[in-house]
Amino acid sequence: MTVRASLIAILVVLAASSARAQGDPPLHRLQLAAGIGFVGGAPLGSADADLRSTGSSDTYRLFATSSRLAGAAILDLRAAVDLTRRYGFEAHALFGHPELRTSVSGDVENAPAVTAVERLDHYLIDGGIIIKLDELRVSGWQPFAAAGGGYVRQLHEGLTVTEEGRVFYVGAGARRMLMSRTSGLIRGFGARGDVRLNILTGGITVEDDARRHVSASGSLFVVF
Repeated sequence: MTVRASLIAILVVLAASSARAQGDPPLHRLQLAAGIGFVGGAPLGSADADLRSTGSSDTYRLFATSSRLAGAAILDLRAAVDLTRRYGFEAHALFGHPELRTSVSGDVENAPAVTAVERLDHYLIDGGIIIKLDELRVSGWQPFAAAGGGYVRQLHEGLTVTEEGRVFYVGAGARRMLMSRTSGLIRGFGARGDVRLNILTGGITVEDDARRHVSASGSLFVVF
């Protein structure tokens, strides 16, 4: 009786594993995803407008400025391939229109504080690895962790000035196949959600410190 029960348990586990594997995107197949989300803002630094007299190291502050990149809605695009049951690779592009907000205060002539607002074109292109955490799967959703790096390009309003920089990221998310089949051009489609911590250097900034932006998005993907 014990042997029979053990055999039944093994068959159930094997069947569940087989069903689970069929629910994942097939290996080495291209996955294209598109979605929308939000990227958070970050401070860019502060600076004073100083007047320096000739032949002297003394300065006279005219006013102070403080700049911040505001949060914005984003378009998220991805191309991914599962290399093994554990690891995958993906390329990612993000596009948005955040606002650059610069506050001017402390005017020497007591002028009221003002905030100048400029709309930017913000592009981010990166690539990295995905580590699938299949042992944490819940209700068909497969969690994953991600890390990588890439390139940032920011254009001032009117495309007058372009700033470039680098991005490094770590993130996590979950995905689920909604439909799959074994033949045809399209092998299936599914949904995924992503949360990332993006560490930016360079680009539009007042100080040279790295900035941290949190982004989140939801996407639909197609498997070819």
